[in-house]
Amino acid sequence: MKTKSYTIVAKITLVISMGLYVLSLTQQAYCISGSCGNHWSGVSLVALGAIGGIMSTAGLTWYANPLIWAAWSLLKKKPKSAMVFSLLATLLSASFLLATRISDVQADVTTYITEYRIGYWLWLASMGTMLVGSLITHLLSRNTLSVINNRIVLQVDFNNRCATGIKLSTNDDILSKGKKKIKLYDNLQAIVWDYDYDDKKIDNLAVKAVINYSFKENSWVAEFNFDDLKHESQREHALLDN
Repeated sequence: MKTKSYTIVAKITLVISMGLYVLSLTQQAYCISGSCGNHWSGVSLVALGAIGGIMSTAGLTWYANPLIWAAWSLLKKKPKSAMVFSLLATLLSASFLLATRISDVQADVTTYITEYRIGYWLWLASMGTMLVGSLITHLLSRNTLSVINNRIVLQVDFNNRCATGIKLSTNDDILSKGKKKIKLYDNLQAIVWDYDYDDKKIDNLAVKAVINYSFKENSWVAEFNFDDLKHESQREHALLDN
């Protein structure tokens, strides 16, 4: 399940990382002996870099590009995979600092690297930003609950009523349920339920709710219409997975 913080961090990470990457393409990346020509700009290097990767060890750093592209595409759905691709992209792009020589594809010669320009640093910063952002996003995605129809499923005590719903047993924004922890935030969609018995049969109570923090109750509250609180047997389509 994605929390509000998760979504915000993912969006900010993508905007900054992609922005730095695009900006790097407009700048010179490095200089070689006697030349800082336009063909060393980011656009040219991305366009011709795959060939350079085959021709020289330093050129292998070009393959950080498809790694970061993959990380961007995975961040929102698979932050852990995005973190791995970002780590590989960052390490590979940073390894260019260890190189002293590189093949000049246009001149078909190998020459010394004499200077690193702003284009390279922006490119490296794009990788690093993605690594940090994907790590934070991955941490925010951990310890979350499974969902039914895009709502978390939360067992509550319906005897703990207040004016608008059920008070949850925490004043913090983390609700612990056994080994699992739920990150709470306003307008969090949920299905709240509890065990109930009818004629010696289990017939659980359940209702769709929205979780908000109530300053009046000094607690997080699962808010719902009490008329909608029903036993599962009373519904045409049960809310819970049985």
